[in-house]
Amino acid sequence: MQHVHESEYRRMEHIKTIERRRGVDVGYSESNIVPIDREGCVGQAGIDKAFTFERVLDLAYKIPDKPNIIIKAGPNAKWYLKRFPKDFLEIEIRKQSWRDTSRCTMYIVEWDE
Repeated sequence: MQHVHESEYRRMEHIKTIERRRGVDVGYSESNIVPIDREGCVGQAGIDKAFTFERVLDLAYKIPDKPNIIIKAGPNAKWYLKRFPKDFLEIEIRKQSWRDTSRCTMYIVEWDE
């Protein structure tokens, strides 16, 4: 039997869906959300690239107005938290067509609360 950490259980029970999209990003540096107490932050923006997706989800869950977008900017790049209305995601993705987002992976999280 695999042991589930209490914080992971709490976080997972509040997630409705997670969608993964490769090669896309939304927003730019001004749209990044910083975790509470800058936990996990490296430099001016972004979360430690060595963090697992689950750990980044934990950081997002702790933020009162939860981010619904998690970006991994590339295999060796930092993580970023963002918030965008789901209805505007396609428009925001198209706005980034001027730059190379081919290495990005975007996770869209729908929280239950």
